Amino acid sequence: MELEELRQVTRSFVLSHQTLCITGVSFDKRCLVGYTELTLHPLVKNFNVIKLNARQLTIYAVTINGERNVEFSYDDPNMQIFLDDDPRRDVASFLKRQQRFSEYVDPDEGNGELTIFIPPFLQQQCQQAVDSSTTTTTTAADEHNTNDFVYKVTIDFSLEQPESGIHFFIPNDDAKLSRLSRHLFTTGHDARLWFPCVDSYCEPSTWTIEITVEESLTVVASGELVDCTTNNEFKTYRFYLSTPAPAPFIGLAIGSFESVVDSNTQEITNYCLPGLLTLLTNTTSFVHEPLEYFEELLNASCQYPNYKQVFVTEPHAECTPFASMAIFNVNLLYPSTVIEATWHARTQMAFALANQFFGCFITMRSWRDWWLLKGLALYLTSLYTRRAFGNNEYRYNLNKDMVDVIRYEREENPIRLDFAPNKSESDLSNINNRRGTMMSSHYLEVAAKKAYLVVRIIDDFIGREIMMQILNKLMCLARTACLKDASLSSRSRLHISSKSFSRVVSTLTTKDIQALLNQWVYESGCPKLIGSFTFSRKRNVVELEIKQDTTVKGSKKFLGSLVIRVQELEGSFSQTILLEDSVTKYELTCHSKVRRNKKKKIPLLSGDEVDMDLNQMDVECPILWIRIDPDLKVIRELQFEQADFNWQYELRYERDILSQFEALEALKRFPSQNTRETLGTVLDLSTCFYRVRIECAHVLTDIANSMANTWTGTLATLSFFRRVFMSTNSTSSSNSVTTSSTNSSSSTTPGTQIVRINDFSNSQMYMIQKHIPQAIALQRNKDRVCPPEVINFLFELIHYNENSKNRFSDAFYRSALIDALGNTLTNVGLTSTTTNVDLLLSHTLDNNTKRIFDEILLQLNFDKIIPSYGFCVTCSCLKILHKLYVISGIPIELNVFYEYAMYGMFDRVRLTACEILVEQIETRMNPDVLEYIFTLIENDPDYNLRHKILQHLCRHPPFRQNQTCSLNNSTTVYRLWSLMINFAYDNQIRNDLAELYQIMYGLNRPTVLLPLHDTNELSFKDELDDVSDTIVDIDPERLSHFRLARYTDDTRAASNKFASTSK
Repeated sequence: MELEELRQVTRSFVLSHQTLCITGVSFDKRCLVGYTELTLHPLVKNFNVIKLNARQLTIYAVTINGERNVEFSYDDPNMQIFLDDDPRRDVASFLKRQQRFSEYVDPDEGNGELTIFIPPFLQQQCQQAVDSSTTTTTTAADEHNTNDFVYKVTIDFSLEQPESGIHFFIPNDDAKLSRLSRHLFTTGHDARLWFPCVDSYCEPSTWTIEITVEESLTVVASGELVDCTTNNEFKTYRFYLSTPAPAPFIGLAIGSFESVVDSNTQEITNYCLPGLLTLLTNTTSFVHEPLEYFEELLNASCQYPNYKQVFVTEPHAECTPFASMAIFNVNLLYPSTVIEATWHARTQMAFALANQFFGCFITMRSWRDWWLLKGLALYLTSLYTRRAFGNNEYRYNLNKDMVDVIRYEREENPIRLDFAPNKSESDLSNINNRRGTMMSSHYLEVAAKKAYLVVRIIDDFIGREIMMQILNKLMCLARTACLKDASLSSRSRLHISSKSFSRVVSTLTTKDIQALLNQWVYESGCPKLIGSFTFSRKRNVVELEIKQDTTVKGSKKFLGSLVIRVQELEGSFSQTILLEDSVTKYELTCHSKVRRNKKKKIPLLSGDEVDMDLNQMDVECPILWIRIDPDLKVIRELQFEQADFNWQYELRYERDILSQFEALEALKRFPSQNTRETLGTVLDLSTCFYRVRIECAHVLTDIANSMANTWTGTLATLSFFRRVFMSTNSTSSSNSVTTSSTNSSSSTTPGTQIVRINDFSNSQMYMIQKHIPQAIALQRNKDRVCPPEVINFLFELIHYNENSKNRFSDAFYRSALIDALGNTLTNVGLTSTTTNVDLLLSHTLDNNTKRIFDEILLQLNFDKIIPSYGFCVTCSCLKILHKLYVISGIPIELNVFYEYAMYGMFDRVRLTACEILVEQIETRMNPDVLEYIFTLIENDPDYNLRHKILQHLCRHPPFRQNQTCSLNNSTTVYRLWSLMINFAYDNQIRNDLAELYQIMYGLNRPTVLLPLHDTNELSFKDELDDVSDTIVDIDPERLSHFRLARYTDDTRAASNKFASTSK
């Protein structure tokens, strides 16, 4: 960051070092007691006020340079964003107040909740020091190096019953194992919520962290453990972080942790709760691989001397990175027998390690630059997953991220990565069009994916090698700021902005990426491209036409280059065209001539040469297929038109999985015998990527359903599964006929096949075996019901499933089979409207639906006795029960889902039950269920559950935009508004609630409320000067105790004495 950017920060001091000392921890009372000392270097002459950040804390005393009881004030305007007497109840006024109040305490604006008034005699000493320093130096850049006067600001505080920032996990019972499971940890990057600090990403400093706990507890914190002393029944851990880091990236975890040091490198240590050490060892055995890969890729070592991973219960996110450590959800731990958990767990841990380079070490300049650091971390993570899991998996997830971004912009809200606040307060298009700390969680998730896609676009524009050189340059500059003799001004190199990154790219490459930033960062939207082509034989050219549809929501015009790849008879040829208007017509030179009765192998882009049957294609056209933007270099929605045989050739012979997925999506519109044969051939192709084969099975089922009246024989996917994953009965093997999936009429009969013993040693074949039954279950006959043969086949797989000789777990396989049973359900099974369950099962349901219902109850009860991994079978059973109610009309009691949603059940089971209840609100309009969900959001101890319930409620709201229904009443308005008031300390939950409020009622006052006729009622005091002091009155004896305890020789003894006598 340049000097002029540094001066934009309006703080009047620089923080060089901070000491955080926690002298007492009480799990019973859920409180922390301690003090913090900040070393501040003034930058201005008239330095009389220090503003720091502190929320939900009790401040007892402030000392500056030994001067005790310094005057201070403590105001938190975020507590009063919502006014109890405000009858407007509209999101627009909430946004305005939240915007202004956030600026009022923004540390980058020189503001804060805690204002400390410097005594006059200290101001005079500082003034004399500044005057003497200015006489000996002439440059402003070195002013705070020559000025030796510093302020040592010590603040005594306590944190009691925190709502956010620190989470205490305390089991309900007093059993020994439960007491060992007690632990606490930091939940996010809002440091002000648990200790006084400068809560800014661009104020790095060195840290000393001292934590005193019971002897049975272990402390894990940011920095290197330099000392651990024992005194009576207490231990004091002392950490020192020599690499400057901002306060938001200071992490802490305290509990009875068990640890294991990585066997490949002593720098990595992993921690977990008691009894999980085996799972921890298996899950974290690979962690050294991404660390070594990132260091090799960036040609720079990790700046932190060690790295810790802590797995805890009920975190706010699955992965929360901090300086030199990361906190994960304990559910990421998995045994070696579970295949499905590997990819997700390794990706999360690789992402945390990538943040140790870009995110925690090199931080963002402000929230406007959030996209850059998030995108770089995800970019590095994707490069590792490409190396670890292969290029096909990498491209599949890349396409998935792009689809998620496009879908969100089309269906939800525009994504603008630059989080600069709007200059015009009238521009309130949605809840997400504000500052970065005011975004909803769903918006931030999708925005992170778009940030990764933008970084990838920049990488393609400047080149991978140059990109790595730029990242290495940033790392080298940042490391110079960590040297012992480095000046404080050099710490500006530890954070980057969009502008500074653009300047570095321009300096090292002479390329300007400002146009890319203008198009993808500072603006929202993504183009929708509609393409088609014709071949002119006379001129031997391809006439390509690309239209841009700007009428759909979230679309915009794209001006730039686009790669066109044409597969001809003589090979694959790429050309780059320039889109300059809404309609672009371009002529592509054809390099091949029409073949007539000539057989010759056709070269592909991959270098292979294959024989093709060209009888289907137009004899006058040598074009096999055309692809637009094959490498996803533009964030776009693409709709391309070409003949069905072009898509069939592309699916069958193109080796790029993105091309195959495009062809599969297009072939859904071309149900024919040729399409059926092509899909069957690809399904049988063992060299094809497993995800393509799975999708091929689903498309084949769609084709079969659309051709139900003319389809003959068994579905090709069913024949394929029997042939590949089942064995022929020896008693009738002589009569069996070997069949092809493309020739369904000659398939073997079901009676000649038996289920094989499970063998999941081939993970790709296991995935196919798990997902193919779900595709088979979607088949429908001409009566639009699932054929009995399919249902019997699924019951056969479930009843004869044998896993005794398989070294891998079959939990997810059994769960997938139950999901397949749910896919067979249709809405024609119910012939009566009775609500008596016994009568319904006995007389009105068809036999197959009754069999499914009985099987679901059996599997649900069996999973209670022998639980599956993560209770995945229970989750599937609950979903099918809900589906049975929706489709077949079986009256399932809500108490069933209430029981599974209770606190104490496994969190994934709870989440499934709660999501079902949310969907019940949408269908039944039950106010009791809505109140139950609101109560969970308000009071449930599991933050992650509350967060995900709220996200699901935003996707399935009871109503949208003031629709008329029984739940759209004033009671719902006031209940939802009161929830937003209660979450004053949790910005993320409050933002999600505000988004839900906007989805249901819009920006303005809900129409269900009476209109405000008196204009005087709209004159409310929103000025910041009217924000009252949020400090509560403190008992004088209690305050005196804390002021004295800070200066006693044995601080811990004083804290323990207070803890035993306080209320």
